[in-house]
Amino acid sequence: MYQRNWIDKLIKHDRDKVGDFGSRVMLHIPIGVYMGFFPLSRGLRELFLRYEESEDKWVKDEAWKDYAGAMVGYVIGRAMMWLVIALIIIEVMK
Repeated sequence: MYQRNWIDKLIKHDRDKVGDFGSRVMLHIPIGVYMGFFPLSRGLRELFLRYEESEDKWVKDEAWKDYAGAMVGYVIGRAMMWLVIALIIIEVMK
């Protein structure tokens, strides 16, 4: 039996019926990074979620793929934000 590695899991999903999971995730990662990097991005996050819910309601384009990419980007963005904050604190403490 074929064992999927982490790259296959990032670009393919068992629930994907169309075959565009990887491209849609990669397309939404920068949006998630932007949402995650700025501490006061709650409004942007809410706007994105409402937009995706509305789009999925009318277009039925499996918005969970977009959520997945945005959440991966959000985690990356938050990690970058905390790293920048830590570096600023270290620099100030010198």
